[in-house]
This record gives sequence, structure tokens and C-alpha cells, in this order.
Amino acid sequence: MRPSDRIRLDPGIALRPERFGALAYSYRDRQLLFIDRSLLPFVGSDGERPVGEIANELVGRGLLEAESVPRLMAVLEGLRRKGVVHVVV
Repeated sequence: MRPSDRIRLDPGIALRPERFGALAYSYRDRQLLFIDRSLLPFVGSDGERPVGEIANELVGRGLLEAESVPRLMAVLEGLRRKGVVHVVV
């Protein structure tokens, strides 16, 4: 996932808020995924802002460690490959 990518939750995925973050349920294949709280600003952005911009804001506000950004980008890429989120073009 590139910092300039904008992502949107797949329409076939429903998020249910939980204390740890959210549960993502796929209506297509009935898959259930755990979404960590740190990923919610990204998957809930609805493609309005690039993921790099969101990450920079969270780091600037002290809500995210700069060292964890590459790992989060890799996790978001994994969610993209599973069809949970899509890159908005």
C-alpha cells in the first residue's frame, strides 16, 4: 500500500465496533476478521483522504508511533488483497 492510496471499505463488508477495534464480516464468503483499533481511521475513511495523510495526522497527534506506520501499511495491503478494502481510483 502506498501512502498516496485512498481506500474504501468493500460494500460487502460490515463493521461492528468492539472494544479492541471492530469485527469485519464479509457477506460474500462469510469470513470474519478482527480489525485492530489502530486500523479504524484508515478503513473508515471512505476514500476521502490518502492513507499516508491519515497516518501523518495520527503520528502528529501522538496517537500512532511513526515506527508502526510501515507495519500498518502492510496490514492494510493484506486487507486489500483479501477484498476487505479497495483502493479508490
